Parts: sequence; structure tokens; C-alpha cells
Amino acid sequence: MRGRPDSTQASVTLVALCFTVVLAIALSSYLMLCQRSYDLSTRQRHNDDVRELAQVGLEEALWALNQGNWTSSGPGGSSSWATSGADRTLTLSYPALSPGVTGTVVLTVANYASTGPAWPTITSAATLTLDDGQTMAKILRATTQPAPLFGNAIASATSYVSFASGGTVDSWNSDPGNTGHYTTPYAFTAGNASNYAAVVAGDTNGTNGVVLNQALVNGYVATLGKPISYSTSGTPGGRIKGPVTPAGVNVDPLRIGKSAFIPTYPVFQVTTPPTSGPAFGGLLGDILGLVAALLGAPPSQDTFEVTGNLSIQGIPLLSPSLTIDRPTKIIVDGNFTTSNVGKITVTNTGSLEMFIAGDVTLGGLGIDNQTSDPSKVALFCTSGSTTNSLRYTSTANFCGVIYCVNKPIDIQQNATFSGALLSGQYVRFSGSATAPVFHYDTALRARRFNFVTTPFVIRQLTEP
Repeated sequence: MRGRPDSTQASVTLVALCFTVVLAIALSSYLMLCQRSYDLSTRQRHNDDVRELAQVGLEEALWALNQGNWTSSGPGGSSSWATSGADRTLTLSYPALSPGVTGTVVLTVANYASTGPAWPTITSAATLTLDDGQTMAKILRATTQPAPLFGNAIASATSYVSFASGGTVDSWNSDPGNTGHYTTPYAFTAGNASNYAAVVAGDTNGTNGVVLNQALVNGYVATLGKPISYSTSGTPGGRIKGPVTPAGVNVDPLRIGKSAFIPTYPVFQVTTPPTSGPAFGGLLGDILGLVAALLGAPPSQDTFEVTGNLSIQGIPLLSPSLTIDRPTKIIVDGNFTTSNVGKITVTNTGSLEMFIAGDVTLGGLGIDNQTSDPSKVALFCTSGSTTNSLRYTSTANFCGVIYCVNKPIDIQQNATFSGALLSGQYVRFSGSATAPVFHYDTALRARRFNFVTTPFVIRQLTEP
């Protein structure tokens, strides 16, 4: 005869079965969660991949636009763009982005040949096709504009910026409404962000990118990774401040190392404008002929060339001063000097662009820009020589911009400067320039100069 079943054994079996069911449910849920997480992470990775592919397309289009090269795009450098009216189009294929994944990018550069004010627009439409047939898509649209020539207050592309001892650098915006009318006068208010937007940018003097000594920069200092030299002795020492820098902090670390856009030649190329009248030369015929031409030139003539040196000393009938009362361009094939009581006056109805091949000495009474708009007085030193420098030896204030492709800029006197300085070599305040004052006009970042070519940059990026 068999005994009756043990009730304890049956209970244990039931518990084991329940535990097994619970474990199976938990394991199934975990496996489903893992699969779901894998699917989500894979999808996110592919989303990142298709966005990166669209960004690659933007870079291809921007390269073609800046190089003017519409036949060498794509990973093989052999893809040609098609032209349709004012637009350029191109389709790039990427057959093996990763195992089982292919990609295409359809690019459109609208209004590609524009000279402004409506600049080219780039559309990059990227598509990934997965091995299971799924597709992922991303569209990026970028508006462009020419890079600013004077995106910084004081900048050296390959050398350094230095101050002899003290000085002050700050900024203001003469065109806060971005209307193209530069009418807002300089004013400084502590804590106002527009007064702290100046960028002093340098590369290196062998050790430091920027030497401040006891100068104050209300803005940023950028040195491409090189250290900044500033004085910690004296009262006060060197300072770099922003609108919310605490009162006890002299050098705000948040204002150091901000990037600056400072490439020069061959990226920023100066093209000498064609002349629209006779050239002047000779011992005295340069300045006297130029004065006579300015007085008697028809409205259609706005460009004048001096084949030799141009010296303005303020001596009547010999080396008189100049008055510019309408938009004027002057080409100087030799050296340019103002000295004694000589000066150039730019009236409220005038503007002046000078293209100087030789050395420059701004002494005497300098250049009197009565428009108070820095963009209305522009000096371009076009020489490929790095010897000598553009020297500012006047104590008169200067309102304008200076771009020396290769020559250094040497400010040797205290004065108030309103505008911007850019050189392929060093920019320094030396000699008696122990306490210069420099006001950078941020409106210059939106100002184009017709005879200086700058590359297109992306102004705004959207995802339609």
C-alpha cells in the first residue's frame, strides 16, 4: 500500500513553479527592455549619423562657394555641380558609411553668385538607408554672409598685440538697429554689454600672444592658446573685464581664450580699384595735381592714383592739406605721409578709402573724420613687405579702420582711436603711447568693404 502524498513537498513544488513563472516574466521583460534600449540607441546613433552627413554637405557647399570651384566636390573630389538659374545643385553618394548603411546628400546653393545684400543660402538634405530598408533623413538650411574684415578691435594674425604700459580698450555699437546708418555716438555705461564686446587677438611674440602690461580690456583677449602677459604690480595692474565681472577680479578667466576670426592674406585679399581718371606723379605734381583733380573732378570720377609718394604737410601751394567731401578712393603707389600741420579732412558728405603700396606715417594733424563713422575712413596697406610699419605719430584722434596685409602697425602717441586695427604682423602701442584709448565699433562686423574679399561664413543654421 502507498502512503498519502506529502503536503509539504507539494507546496515546495508550487512555490518553485510560481518563482519560475515570475523569473520568466522578469527575464522576458528585461530582454524586451534591452531590445528596446538597443533599438532606441541604434536609432539615436543613426539620427546622429544623418545629422553629421548633412553637416558634411554644408561644409562641401561652403567650400565650393568660397573657392568658386564647382567641379571638385565630394569624397573623391570629382563631383560637379549643376546650374539651374541662380542656383547650384549637387547629389553626393556615400555607399559604405557603415556595414549595411548607405547615404546620400542633396545640396543646393541658392543665389550662389550674389554680391549682396541677399547672400547665398545653403540647403543640405541627407538620407541614410539602413540594411532593413528603413531610411533616416535630416535637412539643414544655412544662411550665409561674408566674414567681417574687422571682427575684432585690435588683431594680429601671425604675431602679437602689445601695450607699452597702460591704455583702455572698450566698445560700442554705432548701429544698434542694424540699419546701415552709423549714427549712435560712443558712450560707456558700466554693465552695458555692448561696451564689453571688444576683442584683442594675437598669435605670438615667441612666448605671449598679447602683452597688456597695465592696460584695461573691457571685452575679451584671444591668443590661440598662447599665454597673456599682464602686470600684477602698480595700481591698477593689467585687467580683462566683462559687464558682470566681480569688482575684486582684475582678470576675468571667462573673458580669456574666446575665439577670434583673424585670418589675413590670402584669405582677406585686397584688390586695388581701377582708376577713373589720370594718375599724378613727380616731385610736386603728386599732391598738387591730386588737389586740383579733387576740386575739378566730375561726379563720375571717384578714384585717383598717385604714382609716387604722397606727402601732406599743410603748406599752401606746396604740400597742402586735403578735404574730401564725397566718396573718394585714393591709390598711392609709393609712401604716404602726413606731417607738420598737414591733415586730411573728411566732411560729413565724404568718405575715404586709401590703398597704399609703400610705408605709412600718420603724423601732423592726421585724418579728421567728421562723419564719426569709422567705416568712412579706411586705410589698406597692400604691400607684401613686412619691413618698416604703419606708424601713427600724431596726437590727433583717429576715427577709422586700418588693415595692413603684411606691414606691422605701430601706434607711437597717445590718442583716442575709434574703429579697428588688423595686421598680418604685430600691432603695438609703443613709445609715448602709454595711455591710449581705443573704442571698437561692433557695427563694423556687419560692414563690407568692396575691394577686400572675405570668405562666406554661416550666419544662421535652421532645421526646417
